[in-house]
Amino acid sequence: MIINRFDMQKMTFSAFFCFMLMFAYQVSAQVIAGNYAIKNVQPGMLLRVKDAHSENGTPMVSYNPENWKCMNWDFKHVDGNTYQLQNLLTNKTFQTKGNARAGATFEEQPLNAGSVQQQYVFEPAGVDVYMIKLKGTDLYITADKSGEVNSPITLSAKTNTENQYWAIYQQAPTM
Repeated sequence: MIINRFDMQKMTFSAFFCFMLMFAYQVSAQVIAGNYAIKNVQPGMLLRVKDAHSENGTPMVSYNPENWKCMNWDFKHVDGNTYQLQNLLTNKTFQTKGNARAGATFEEQPLNAGSVQQQYVFEPAGVDVYMIKLKGTDLYITADKSGEVNSPITLSAKTNTENQYWAIYQQAPTM
């Protein structure tokens, strides 16, 4: 087979284009790394372990924004947009109380690296805003619309309402 100069230039351009396409894809799929507060867009409350307790089974609730360790989460990348979240105060995570179903509440449990019950898919919904889906389900972390302190966090079908949108931001907890 004889390859002329024109064919060689086309192949070189094609290889360059493929490389750039792969590079662009990697840049667009940024990994969330570090410690973040998770704030619901609708009531403006943060995701937190109730009363900052470390006992297994402690409920997950909404609370007024504070710069506390119990309101900050270390994002542990699993793959793609999937993460496990480790609380900075308790070093634990959360999962549904009982089976994953619409209406289930969340409770604190020890971190289990391989447990899909503790893995969350962060679906982009804006700049640093996400819908958070429990991996392996079509159910999303949802804040109570009342916006009351210590209101429960539940699992719900997708509604595309603001109580299913969560903003993340970094902060350095003071206590």
